[in-house]
Amino acid sequence: MAKSKYIMHQCAYCHKQAKMELVGGMQNEGDAEPPQKVWYRCTRCKHSALLDAVTVQKEKNGSVVKIERSECMEYSKEKAYSVGQAIYHAELDDVGKVIKKDKMSNGIHSITVSFEKLGERKLIENVRLEPTPELAVSQSSL
Repeated sequence: MAKSKYIMHQCAYCHKQAKMELVGGMQNEGDAEPPQKVWYRCTRCKHSALLDAVTVQKEKNGSVVKIERSECMEYSKEKAYSVGQAIYHAELDDVGKVIKKDKMSNGIHSITVSFEKLGERKLIENVRLEPTPELAVSQSSL
């Protein structure tokens, strides 16, 4: 099996689950069988981290959960979602899980979705498309 160049790992600098690129490796001297250390670089913030190869291998094996398209709910900005729910975004042609919900300062609700291909993206949710009273009056006077 080929060795992968990328892993998903929590970056200590930008504090996000990010794609990490393999930069290089090193071994400790002195022990008969020292644990191998591996350098990975965050593709978001470009900071490097020295990780144990054993820990990296465990993360790779544990994070191979694929989301089936048939299990996903179609994304629409008018719908409301819950954390952990699987969604499919037709325009992005990707599936992902909702990992966080927020309410922005202007009152709009947003969700953070971890997509399989695109990584984390913020999307809006629960948008009501009701005309404002000022628009309704100005359009009727035309």
